[in-house]
Amino acid sequence: MAAVVLNDELNSTESQEIVQRTPKEIAWGRFKRNKVGIYAGGATIFFLACSIFAPLITRAFGVDNHTVYEGVLNEFAMPIGPLGGISWSHPLGLEPGVGRDVFALLLYGSQLSFLVAFISTFASITIGMLIGIATGYFKGKIDSTIGRFADFLLSFPGTFMIIALSLPLVQRVEAIGLAHENAARILVLVIFLVFFGWTGFYRLIRSQTMSLRERDFVMAAQAMGASSWRIIVKELLPNLWPTAIVFISLSLPGYIAAEATFSFLGVGVQAPASTFGLVLSDAVGYWRDDPAYLLIPCAILIAIVLALNLLGDAIRDALDPKAGR
Repeated sequence: MAAVVLNDELNSTESQEIVQRTPKEIAWGRFKRNKVGIYAGGATIFFLACSIFAPLITRAFGVDNHTVYEGVLNEFAMPIGPLGGISWSHPLGLEPGVGRDVFALLLYGSQLSFLVAFISTFASITIGMLIGIATGYFKGKIDSTIGRFADFLLSFPGTFMIIALSLPLVQRVEAIGLAHENAARILVLVIFLVFFGWTGFYRLIRSQTMSLRERDFVMAAQAMGASSWRIIVKELLPNLWPTAIVFISLSLPGYIAAEATFSFLGVGVQAPASTFGLVLSDAVGYWRDDPAYLLIPCAILIAIVLALNLLGDAIRDALDPKAGR
């Protein structure tokens, strides 16, 4: 009798120790154990918050991105004071030659950078997901045709095409009245980034869809008479969203760097607006006399891209079922 009671107590203890967790809870548990990912996530949230609340932050510091401050430049049009005029009034210094506040320029510039990056990333994911699932599941001639078109796009030197065709397309967009000035430049840049960016995600989704359609649970759904739409929505998409999340986290820093690069080359947003690329392009001419004007924006851009990359790596490891084995 005592043995039976002891056995029941052991069984109850084991049942209490076994806790069922959903895949989301398992992934979150892995992510929380990654200290680098936590810090990178905190830094990413900080940079996003600064970008979103740029008007409130600049108002709190009493600065503006369009105001040209008087009495802050010397006779050589260089900021008065150490490190490019850094002070309590101007936390990151002043713009040489003009006298605008660098802190405000970078805050408002980050808004445009994040805007371009988010729109380009989600548009590329949407197009790549839809085409990848369709071609990977149905195959046939459409798969072959789109596959050859994607190979054709991948063979194009995208950077040179964007530089060469941006100005004519911007002029065309302005001529038809779709957008004007910097809005037209942003629109054209996003179109180019999406046009050349969806192919990589499409090929990844296509290969995973072709693998999933041969799995037992998909074949069982087909045997039970489920429609293709139901199989795609109920069986394929839940198994593809981790890939989409990882792609988002890894693509955002790439698009932010791309926007800065094209603005630096004169293809993206132009003055009087400000982005990291424009600030760095202007700072190159003053790097000898005011190195802080070049190093500070460069350091902030590196920090944003690095935080997003580290966050993407942490999310990828958290969603990988083989992580830690």
